[in-house]
Order: sequence, then C-alpha cells, then structure tokens
Amino acid sequence: RFPPPPQRLFVTNADANSVDVLDISLPAAPTLLFTIDLAPYGGGVNSVAVDGGRVAVAVEADVKQDPGKVVFFDTDGNHLAHVEVGALPDMVTFTPNGRVVLVANEGEPNDDYSVDPEGSISVIWLPGNLAQLKQQHVRTADFRQYDQGRPVPQGVRLFGPGASVAQDLEPEYIAVSRDSSTAWVTLQENNALAKVD
Repeated sequence: RFPPPPQRLFVTNADANSVDVLDISLPAAPTLLFTIDLAPYGGGVNSVAVDGGRVAVAVEADVKQDPGKVVFFDTDGNHLAHVEVGALPDMVTFTPNGRVVLVANEGEPNDDYSVDPEGSISVIWLPGNLAQLKQQHVRTADFRQYDQGRPVPQGVRLFGPGASVAQDLEPEYIAVSRDSSTAWVTLQENNALAKVD
C-alpha cells in the first residue's frame, strides 16, 4: 500500500481545468498549496480520486465525444503516467484494495446527436510502479452485447434518436464492493444500474 497524503484535499476546478490541492491540517482555515494544470491532457477535468500517495484524475478530451484520459500524479502533483479511456470519463475511483482504477465513461452525445460515442467502463490494472503503466493495462467493458441480440431488461430507458443501446447507455457514478470484486455503475439517464465483475 502507498502512504497516505499529508492532510491534503484534492478538488476538481472545472473552470480552470485543474485540480486544486488544499492543506486541511487546520480544517477551519484550509489553504491552497498548489494547482495541477490538466490542459496538457485534455479539455476538462471531471473527477479526482486519491489512494495513499497516488492521485487519479479523469479528463475529457478537447472534443468531449473523443476518448478521454486518466492521468496519475503523486500527492505533490508530479505526473506519473496517463492512459486513454472511453469518451467523457465522468468518474474515477480506486478499488478498496488499491489494485485497480475504475472509470465511468459517459459517452455523452453532442447536441444534435450527430456524434454519439458508446458509454463504457474502463478497468485499469495498476502496476506496483505507476511509471510503468501502459495502455495495455486498460480493459474496457462496453454494452455492445445488447446491440447483438441480448435483451435489454424491462424498464431501462432508451431514448437517444438513432442511437444503439451501447450508445444510449451512459455510465456516470461507481460504487465498489469491499472485497474489490464487484462494481455497480449508475446509468443515470437510463434509470438503470450496471453490475460489473
């Protein structure tokens, strides 16, 4: 396991496309320590998670229908690695055992639905040394089986004009079991949950 950060709070700043790092050793008087600029990695920060000395940040692409990135830093803001994930990574979280990072890739369409990427969940298997993280450590679960004949459960809301099921399902938030083996992912617009092994 990695050592815990020294009483620091990591906050996404969507307006500045950054993560602000605050000292909260005096909770009544938090102070800004430094800012991590995410512009080199994409067009907007959506989520941050911390596990010990590791920080994972979900960053959407400049065109949010393009694949985004998860960028890893240490708690002092030093870049360690980054990998590509699905379109519009909306939430990032570490599993309780710290071995995996999960990403809800919303795959939100543009305003007129002329571009509608598929929603998905990326699973990033973390090497002991994050500097050795490569794209091959990423696997992505999609919903294409529902486009190939698997029945959609009753009550799942599908509404995108001309969208396939895989395009219409839009993962947003993730909860993970204590044993790190199962995740539940909200499909907010679809009034549904996805269960992921």
